[in-house]
Parts: sequence; C-alpha cells; structure tokens
Amino acid sequence: MSDSHIRIAKIAGAHGLKGRLKIALISDIVERFSPGNQVYLEKGPLHTAYTIREFQPVDGKTALLYLSGIDDRDAALAMRGLDLFITREEAERTRDLLDEDSFYYYDIIGCEVYRNERHFGRVMDVVSGGAGELLVILDSDGREHLVPFVGAMVDTKGIKSRRIDIDPVEGLLD
Repeated sequence: MSDSHIRIAKIAGAHGLKGRLKIALISDIVERFSPGNQVYLEKGPLHTAYTIREFQPVDGKTALLYLSGIDDRDAALAMRGLDLFITREEAERTRDLLDEDSFYYYDIIGCEVYRNERHFGRVMDVVSGGAGELLVILDSDGREHLVPFVGAMVDTKGIKSRRIDIDPVEGLLD
C-alpha cells in the first residue's frame, strides 16, 4: 500500500453473474461507497480508478458493490483478494465525518508506543487478524510484536501527540 492511498475494503469474491462484488468493509464511513464516487484497485505498483455504480450493505462489515468496467462474473472473480482504496486527499476531505474520538488508521502508524510509562517502540502498521485488527509494533530492540487493537490493551487518548499506551495481557510480548 502506498502513502497516497487509504484502504477502505477488501474484495471477498463475486456475487451473481453480472460483475457484482462481495466486499468486506474496513471503513466505517459508508458515504465513501456512494454511487459516482471513485475507488482504486491496487494492481502491482499502480492504482486503477473505478467508479461506483451501486452499493448495497448486507450487514455491519459486508456489502455488495458494482464498479464500472466489471460487468461479468469472471471479471469479478479476477478481483478477489484485492483491496479497494480512496486517495489520502479524499480521506482528509471526509475527516469531519469521523466521530470526535475517532481517527484514521494511518494516524496511528508512526506513533510512539509506551508500556508502563516507558518507551516501548513504534507502530509500523495495522493489519487484519482473524478476530480483529492488530497493531504491528517494532520495539526498541528491533523485534516485531502484534498487539490486538482493542480498548482493553491499547489506549489511544494521546494520539494527537503521536503517543499510544499499551497494556497487553501477561505473556503476549514475551
């Protein structure tokens, strides 16, 4: 993923015969999927633009999507596993749609991480795990740790000053 594009969904597969995509939503802002909006698919180093033709939520994290130029099942199946993106500029234009205490994942990347009031490392990425999101933290010794991104273990109150505090369960970082 490049710094100029922000991931908002992952294509899970095809739905039907006419090119409809089944997607797993990453963004909580459904307005990003309004018909007429542009999204991008990453294919190698390039981001190819597509226009949203139709969007239909299925449940909290799943939706169906038609994109311009994807008109049959084979084309939809070829997109399986790819991520959908918006530009960073578009994300910033819609920042006011976030709740007061919310932020973008890219706001977290690069934050300094503290554990028990001592510097522990730096957030390198946020990745999807089986049960939720994980913070990828590089500690001061150069080791990588995965910490579940849940309120019980991660305190983001200091994010505006580029600080995150962690309180992982016993043994997680050993």
